Amino acid sequence: PNWENQYKDCPPKNDNQVTELLYDYQRREIFDKKKISQLLYDEHGIKLSESSVARRRRALGLYASGVTTRQLPETVKQQLVFTQMLKDPEKKLGPRMIKQLIARDTSIHLTRDYIRAEMMRQDPEGFASRDTSVKKTNTLKISDGESMIHTMTIHALPKC
Repeated sequence: PNWENQYKDCPPKNDNQVTELLYDYQRREIFDKKKISQLLYDEHGIKLSESSVARRRRALGLYASGVTTRQLPETVKQQLVFTQMLKDPEKKLGPRMIKQLIARDTSIHLTRDYIRAEMMRQDPEGFASRDTSVKKTNTLKISDGESMIHTMTIHALPKC
């Protein structure tokens, strides 16, 4: 038989470039092993199978939000949420933005449900004050130089 290494194109386990790219995809909230495998090939010419992507992510401790939320100690999760809430004194950021900021700053992904519950627990008044279910409207009056005034209602989009 012809003994040819079928993995000759696969980078070694300790390849720093692949490690950095996996961390980058984690920060960008790209968790799907199939998509990561394809991105590695399309963007960098690195051939790495889906199972190898999963194995390397696991070895680096890179997980999606569900696993991370279950595995992290409660005090660490609470501190992550609290730290981001302190950076928003006007209390305008919701769970989605807090989640993104935690991920950007720490590369740790928590579930939005956990973040929402923790925000409500830590600051119920602040959380209630940013009620996005109520449409806020402003009236804008525009004069066209004649006796007619145009009135327009502007609906503010809810902040995420």
